[in-house]
Amino acid sequence: MLKGIGIILVVIGHIYSNQTIFNWLYSFHMPLFFLAAGWVYKEKTVLADIKRRIQTIVIPYFSFGFLVLIYWQLMERRFRDSDMSFMDSLFGLFSGCYDNLEFNIHLWFLPCFFVTVILFNILVNLGGRRMAYLVSALMSLAFIVVPMHGLIWGIDRVFKYIGFYAVGVFIAGKSVKAVKKKVKAGIVAIVLLALSFSLSCYHLTMGIMWFVTAMIGVAAVILISQLINENRILQYFGRISLIILCIHGPVYRIVVKIVSILLNVSTDAVRENFLLAMVVVVITMAICSTAYEVVVRLAPWMVGKKKVKEN
Repeated sequence: MLKGIGIILVVIGHIYSNQTIFNWLYSFHMPLFFLAAGWVYKEKTVLADIKRRIQTIVIPYFSFGFLVLIYWQLMERRFRDSDMSFMDSLFGLFSGCYDNLEFNIHLWFLPCFFVTVILFNILVNLGGRRMAYLVSALMSLAFIVVPMHGLIWGIDRVFKYIGFYAVGVFIAGKSVKAVKKKVKAGIVAIVLLALSFSLSCYHLTMGIMWFVTAMIGVAAVILISQLINENRILQYFGRISLIILCIHGPVYRIVVKIVSILLNVSTDAVRENFLLAMVVVVITMAICSTAYEVVVRLAPWMVGKKKVKEN
């Protein structure tokens, strides 16, 4: 369910054009994804893990990457101020370099995530979880003190996020249960959200404070998910978060344009209005959900699934 909450926050952050909200959501929503993934980590042999991750991450990355790139080149690029060539974009897709993924910038997450989960599992296989925790912590410290930018397959961002993945693995081993004192937990969650918001407003999201602010926001969302306990909609969005991540960018831009035409206002006006932005969010999530149901039936390999054999 954490992934479900996380992907909704990602979509809101990309659609609603409000710098304060943008800064706040970006202070913790990606760390939340990595921590949620670590929460369900299961140790595997290195080769088995690589094979599985290629199926569930790399193949979907290239499948949707190529589709969106073709759409971008044939249609959307004509209406946007972009001087990036097709070959530059293709290089971005294969290298995973953030600066060359202009056609679908949100794809940066998948190669970075692939390297993160593969590396952590290799560390566990080599020296156990304690060694993996230690190396993850050292990499996080390295991110603070060593400037890194634009490395292939998001390796620079692996240093930024692997610590959160390790925290997720650690928490999962502590058998976290649904909270019982809901009123108290709710108050704590609100306080943590308010603190997270305040820290982001004062731009305390750099250096060591990046990890502090992010963990406060993540802790608040974990408490909220524990209070909700079970929700089919959030669980469903969590299951299809990969396809939402891959296609919500072009989808919401089309929806925003259509809404702006219908209301005779600019696209900026649509994205700056909270209610209109939330309408776009709902429509975008609905379209992505429909796309998932179509893809999982016709080409399940695109979302990392195997085709079910009919008897």
